[in-house]
Amino acid sequence: MTARKHSHYLRKLFFIASPALLLLFAFPTHLLAQPSPVQVSVNFPSGDPKGTPARSSGGGKRGNFSCLTIDKNKPTLTALMPTRENKSLTLSENPDFYLYIPQTKAQIGEFILRADEEDIYQTSFKLPGQPGIVKLTIPPKVSLKTGSTYQWYFTIVCNPDDRSADEYTEGTIERTAISSSVSQALEKATPLKQAEIYAKYDIWPETMTKVVQMREEKPNEWQGLLKSVGLEVIADEPLLNITELSDNQP
Repeated sequence: MTARKHSHYLRKLFFIASPALLLLFAFPTHLLAQPSPVQVSVNFPSGDPKGTPARSSGGGKRGNFSCLTIDKNKPTLTALMPTRENKSLTLSENPDFYLYIPQTKAQIGEFILRADEEDIYQTSFKLPGQPGIVKLTIPPKVSLKTGSTYQWYFTIVCNPDDRSADEYTEGTIERTAISSSVSQALEKATPLKQAEIYAKYDIWPETMTKVVQMREEKPNEWQGLLKSVGLEVIADEPLLNITELSDNQP
């Protein structure tokens, strides 16, 4: 190929390729080569997501005074459950309850479980001194019955001398059963797969407990689960311990 023909060939090649070159230089490289998004296995597929920050599903109060200090980007007192009505299923006789407690001046909390309008379990505890997520577990001496629905009430006692100032949230939990095939699938599954199965069947306490256990190892699963119910703004909140003050079974 002569020098003139070679020069002509290179100019032709440049003009053919130039649209692609222009695109390359027109966009930042981080937009051209995005990594694939992290896949999240566990999400809660049903219900009306709670959303944040304004929602009626969080805490209520019985008086005009509030002992809660609410971050404008965070929810008020909130049960970590998938729907605004705080309805949940469980397979366990002694399920776990997870709740987000905002900053509060109050020192005492109270939890009550009822069946057929009668209190069957009541406990009080010392609240943590910072906002975060706490776990309450129904003790073995109080066993939920399969097919029964229970009402629960979680209260922050703002003023022990005036309970009209209480902040509270409430909901229902029903103990249910699963088929033998689902039970066998759970036995063979990894913890992550177990959480996915629980979520599929609307079994919230077990879903939460499994994902909480892998929160450090698989933070994307924890964040994705809370995002699926509109609570992603509290995904980074710490898990806090509470000190039980009394444990009563009426």
